[in-house]
Amino acid sequence: MKIPLAKSDIGIDETAAVVRVMESARIAFGPEMTAFEAEFARYHDVPDAVMVNSGTSGLMVSLLAAGVGPGDEVILPALTFLGSVNAILATGAVPVLVDVLPTSANIDPALIQPAITDKTRAIMPVHLFGLPADMTPILALAKANHLLIVEDACEAVGADSGGRKVGAVGDAGVFGFYPNKVLTTGEGGMIIALDQALVDRCRAMVNQGRHSAGVSLPGHSLRGTELGAAIGRVQLASLDERRQARTSLAARFREVISDVSGVSVPWPPSTERSWFTFPVLLPPGTDRSRVMQRLTQAGIETGAYFPALHTISGVGAQVRQSGPLAVSEALGARLLCLPFWRGMTSEPEMIAGELSDALSNS
Repeated sequence: MKIPLAKSDIGIDETAAVVRVMESARIAFGPEMTAFEAEFARYHDVPDAVMVNSGTSGLMVSLLAAGVGPGDEVILPALTFLGSVNAILATGAVPVLVDVLPTSANIDPALIQPAITDKTRAIMPVHLFGLPADMTPILALAKANHLLIVEDACEAVGADSGGRKVGAVGDAGVFGFYPNKVLTTGEGGMIIALDQALVDRCRAMVNQGRHSAGVSLPGHSLRGTELGAAIGRVQLASLDERRQARTSLAARFREVISDVSGVSVPWPPSTERSWFTFPVLLPPGTDRSRVMQRLTQAGIETGAYFPALHTISGVGAQVRQSGPLAVSEALGARLLCLPFWRGMTSEPEMIAGELSDALSNS
């Protein structure tokens, strides 16, 4: 692709960090991961953090460590990445879908209370596309109903929510470090929590259930790596700078996209956001696949995500829908993510021009 959907923001400092680890001959479970966890926890003003092999694993482990299991229900938005629902299913619990707000594409707090039953154990708000969900009413609902909050912050590292970093608002927060994220370790993720005991259970679970005092509970092999941690430490040190660069790029994209007839960027600009990608809404009735095909022919890679979870083959039968999910369905059918990465020069204008042509000829 002439203009790929994403580029990992990796430089000479990350390369030097990897070389340092390779020369140490210790590439698993060592000082780099310990340091990365400590630095990540300090950045989020929480007691501790646990590096894992993916954000999805982190969500699953957080739920299991908090006692969620078969027979329980976990409430989440119907519009999110498949990994969110897979993590819940892996615990044996039932995902309960509620609709999202058209103004943010995040979970609608007003729809959470009607979804709560005597089986509900947790709420999983997702900070979709790096935009913080409205946590104040969610916190109140969780407190009133004695529910856990596990924040899916996999797309939102560095974002702010009411004076705290996302992920550090609820009982636990989980981040993903896939190559297209603002902070990447290649593959990997991180769990943070305000309760040290919960962090300790998560740490044991990702290491085959082994606790400092011995094997304490069933576990898995879901650890991070020294190589990933070394990259992550460099990325974390420059996170705020790179987040600001993406904020500036998003403002530029918003300006050029405003000239494309029928295309909208419905979510308001926010300095609290951590821009994971740049989503736009195509005009109603647009054949999105044809638009994407034309952009591909022009050398521009795009992404049709995310579809509403219950519309994905094989998922609908495994979830419970709480009320109509019309907003999630409508947004999921029209969303198109455009190429977005630090270092772009003339690409935004080129993308806007090709998108306009694609819409005119589709």
